[in-house]
Amino acid sequence: MSFLNAGKAYVFSPVQIRITQNKEPLKEAKVIRRWEWNDKKGEDYAFTNNDGVVSFSEIRQRGITQLFPAEFVSAQQIVVVIEGKEDRIWSFSKRNPDKNSELEGTPLNLTCELSSEEKMYRDFGPALFTKCTWSTK
Repeated sequence: MSFLNAGKAYVFSPVQIRITQNKEPLKEAKVIRRWEWNDKKGEDYAFTNNDGVVSFSEIRQRGITQLFPAEFVSAQQIVVVIEGKEDRIWSFSKRNPDKNSELEGTPLNLTCELSSEEKMYRDFGPALFTKCTWSTK
């Protein structure tokens, strides 16, 4: 970790997603990642490749909650744009500023099937709503 990153929170850990629709890779689809922390909103996007895979690097920010005792909460969302409409595949309120704390230390290597029903998981503190699965290995 460089000196410039000291004291920065992981608002969104790095994520790699394989997206399928009806079990076929979703090619060249726009995927939007959004976050909100310390009253600041952010958004970026990328496109899936021919294998339906898209990757996002980490989002790290410095904030007052890193200097004083305060509750850390980073709102996260990932959507896929299909025919001009957003299909939410990830919605979570991250409560820990550490890398990969979304899934308690498991890297965000997700597989998402768009035809699946969204599920709610309570294993990680706040409710996680997602169409994705992950390996704990």
